[in-house]
Amino acid sequence: MSAEKEDAAKTRGGPDGSEKQTATTDVAPLERNHLFDDPSENDLQNLRHTGSKIQLAAWMAAAFSGVERFAWYALIAPLQNYIQNPAKDFGRPGALGMGQSWATGLNSFLRLVCFTTPVFAGILADGHWGPYKTLVVSCGIYLTGVLLLLLTSIPSALDAGVGLGGLIASFILIGIGVGGVKSSVAPFTADQVPSGKKRVETLETGERVVVDSELTVRRVYSIFYWCSNVGALSGLASTSMEKYLGFWTSYLLALGSLTVATLVLIFGRSKFFRRTPKASFRAKLLSALGCAIKGGFRIDAAHPSNQLEKHGRVVPWDDQAIYPIVWLCYDQNQTNLVSQAGQMITHGIPNDAMPSLNPICVLIIIPITEKLIYPYMSKSKLPPRATVRMTLGFVMVAISMAAAAGVQHTVYSAAPCYDMPMECPASENGRKPNQVSMLVQIPVHVIGALGEVFWSVSGSEYAYNKAAPHMKSTLQAVTMLTVAMNSLLGLALSPAARNPYLTIMFSAFAGAMTITSVCFGLLFWRSN
Repeated sequence: MSAEKEDAAKTRGGPDGSEKQTATTDVAPLERNHLFDDPSENDLQNLRHTGSKIQLAAWMAAAFSGVERFAWYALIAPLQNYIQNPAKDFGRPGALGMGQSWATGLNSFLRLVCFTTPVFAGILADGHWGPYKTLVVSCGIYLTGVLLLLLTSIPSALDAGVGLGGLIASFILIGIGVGGVKSSVAPFTADQVPSGKKRVETLETGERVVVDSELTVRRVYSIFYWCSNVGALSGLASTSMEKYLGFWTSYLLALGSLTVATLVLIFGRSKFFRRTPKASFRAKLLSALGCAIKGGFRIDAAHPSNQLEKHGRVVPWDDQAIYPIVWLCYDQNQTNLVSQAGQMITHGIPNDAMPSLNPICVLIIIPITEKLIYPYMSKSKLPPRATVRMTLGFVMVAISMAAAAGVQHTVYSAAPCYDMPMECPASENGRKPNQVSMLVQIPVHVIGALGEVFWSVSGSEYAYNKAAPHMKSTLQAVTMLTVAMNSLLGLALSPAARNPYLTIMFSAFAGAMTITSVCFGLLFWRSN
């Protein structure tokens, strides 16, 4: 083996080709024990492509994400009931009694803060602090917000009238903390993958394969997303605690799990690769975005090769530089679909436990896509490029919103209150829902979960692979900004989130998502 290859086998390269100084885990055994070389065109076409071994640091980062998501879903699962329903003399759990429109609007406000702040946190992560420090500081702010919500949700605090003020103040702190985490956690996890060019390796079985770091990144994002959805199951525990013990116990669960997540991050410090920030990246980012916009809003237009070929100029960034409707539909899981479930017969199940079907389905679907669907697509004439998967996911989300409209129509067609469920005298003060089983909502969550696996994982993966090494948190934050735009739409539409207009609202979401799917497919289906 040449000296250069020996060095390559001993050193984990950073995403930009630099040495990863702080990673302490070794490279995979097959990388140490078997010769590897650059693949020829024939190798790329005929050999099996595979990813490299996933390092311990990537598993730890994914575990942090899972525990943090456990805290998030324990926190938000009871929020619609907490804000919407009164504390006493009503058939569902409640605290503030502000109604469905206000509950939906305040939930949208929380998400607006959560997904606007990543832009600023991403700049801090890429240009000043680095992703690791950004995560630690953000967790501290996040913990403070959850603690404030816990203290102001205790029954004595609610009786004293501090519930609403505590809710809004905690939303601001939680939003800032979540924004910092969201800007960096996905790229920080993918940063733990040793990068490098494609290479040919000979396995112990004698098979020659092409090792592709992008496939490793895709696997890591699937594991990351799988862990996040394991964490999302906390909604099942949180909503049961809300129903039988009180809302404050749900927020205590969130506080405890977020503390555990923060400790994983702190005590695992020596294991992680901590990317060094580059203070000069912002001017490059703005220039690259300007070129992309002038090129018809195409990331490829900002690539140095295109700039040199079409405009005869050399640009100072490298060749790795450079969806509110879909997020609006996704957020219905924690807002209006929770309220919809509360209008039906719940069979003793908390109405706000239904969104937990989403992560359960995601946990089942992800291994199926990785082991069966994506390999089958690779062998067919439909390669599983990120943009192809995203288009298919958008279509599934449109179908799920059409199904939600169908469920709402069924609810409005049932006695005793018909199109004013829980609001007519026959409901006996919210104790008698319309006579439809909450289980009819299951297809909405199953179809939505299938779509989510396709579009959400692929979107994060696409942003990471297209971003320059020193812009990964910022570009991830820009993708989060589309969620903030969704929250603005949610705030604008929240007055319509009331009876008897909910069938129209879900139908409008389905129509908008269908148009979005078609437009996205026409523009990006063939994009790499």
